[in-house]
Amino acid sequence: MGIRTAIWVILTAAVALLFGPTHGVEADVSGTDAGAPLCRFGVNDSENDIAAFDTAALRLGWYIDYRAKQNPARPNGIEHAQMIRLYGTNSNSYGYSPNGQSLLDIIAATPGVDWYIGNEPDRTKFQDDMDPHLYAAAYQELHTLIKQRDPSAQIIAGSIVQATEVRLKYLDKVLESHLEQFGRPMPVDAWSIHGFILNEVLCDPIEPDVSQCWGAEIPPGLDDTTGLVIDVQDNDDFEIFKAQIQRFRRWMADRGYRDTPLYLSEYGILMPQGIFSPDFDSNRVNAFMTQSFDYLLNTTDATLGYPADGDLLVQRLSWYSTGDKNFFNGYLFDTDLNNARSQMGDNYANYTAQLSEEVDLHITRLDANPPAPPVAGGNATITLTAHVANAGNTLANTPTVVRFYTGDPASGGQQIGSDQVVSLSGCGDRFSAQVEWTDVGPGNYTVYAMVDPDNQVAETGPLPNKANRSIFFVTDEVYLPLSSR
Repeated sequence: MGIRTAIWVILTAAVALLFGPTHGVEADVSGTDAGAPLCRFGVNDSENDIAAFDTAALRLGWYIDYRAKQNPARPNGIEHAQMIRLYGTNSNSYGYSPNGQSLLDIIAATPGVDWYIGNEPDRTKFQDDMDPHLYAAAYQELHTLIKQRDPSAQIIAGSIVQATEVRLKYLDKVLESHLEQFGRPMPVDAWSIHGFILNEVLCDPIEPDVSQCWGAEIPPGLDDTTGLVIDVQDNDDFEIFKAQIQRFRRWMADRGYRDTPLYLSEYGILMPQGIFSPDFDSNRVNAFMTQSFDYLLNTTDATLGYPADGDLLVQRLSWYSTGDKNFFNGYLFDTDLNNARSQMGDNYANYTAQLSEEVDLHITRLDANPPAPPVAGGNATITLTAHVANAGNTLANTPTVVRFYTGDPASGGQQIGSDQVVSLSGCGDRFSAQVEWTDVGPGNYTVYAMVDPDNQVAETGPLPNKANRSIFFVTDEVYLPLSSR
């Protein structure tokens, strides 16, 4: 978790003096029937033993326990997100854990999984605390190491505390440093952020101002002294929450990462119950949880969202936490009551119980190579590639067929090559299906690709299953000189 014990000792002592104690709400442990796991819903398991909690009714699709493991627990078949922890040994060197043969063994044992590189590297004194140039270097080293051994692995960058302006400055420094060190943009399979709402003030290490020195401070490597300055009661300000999601998606689009998933890999209400007035009781936490679920599952943007996922802003969410009751709020299970579900756990389960399984197969793009063969070359071989995605919410894979045609299949178009079988889970999972179209004579063509052409999949979404593009042979080619200044 991002904001650890020492800061909370200062914070809770200060607010107790200001507000005095209040009392929390007793947890309700009523149950709901479990349904199939949903890929969008996750949880942060700070206890590192998710099997100790009865999570089936939450319909979780994944979880983070801030570790990389060779044999992680996977109750109900959910996914475990691997995480490599980072640390700066000094201003010019870094380390990470696990490392060496232990890390290689974990990579070999868990092919095709998500790898989070660092946890809150923008957090000084606590968590991974990495200067931007060190994070860029560590990320590149680990990206290369993992991809060489498992090309199917997904490497995830970021995991900053919150998407405020000052923390995006930190990430900009990471990108700039990566370009300087390695001569190319940072390769990222998905970006991750945390969604907290915390104060950002540089704390005096000698005489901290307890009324301001709480929250997330200022990221390492920056000269700023303030960022987002708020009150403790703003910890569930939903307008700030939305603004941070939109701000990060805009940041991604402006830097060439729009066609990349975004995972909200940790968020919730941190302020504990029984300290503040008004109190962050279970009803207040549940109101924020429900509002956030509604927003994250339904908010799209045609210019900022992820195209493979129907332009949704966020592909996956992870609520903090399973049972971290000692210092923080939002715990779904009460470790003082034999890990029974709390009122907040009930709210989570009740919400997901109302959700239907959804499959929404679609083709995001159809490519041809070469797109315009020269007539002088005679008959050509053209490689057709359909980029297929599933914007549904299922964790389970949906097998289906992709078929290519010359001419509209609805009007007698002829199939090109053989059926290509793909299998996709939801949340914008994607795959590129390909055929070779051989011995193509000069002419003008319209080619089509269809996913699930025989309507074998019970789809629930509106996205189109068919895409087309024009291919034409060119009669003349002009070679232009390349100039620069």
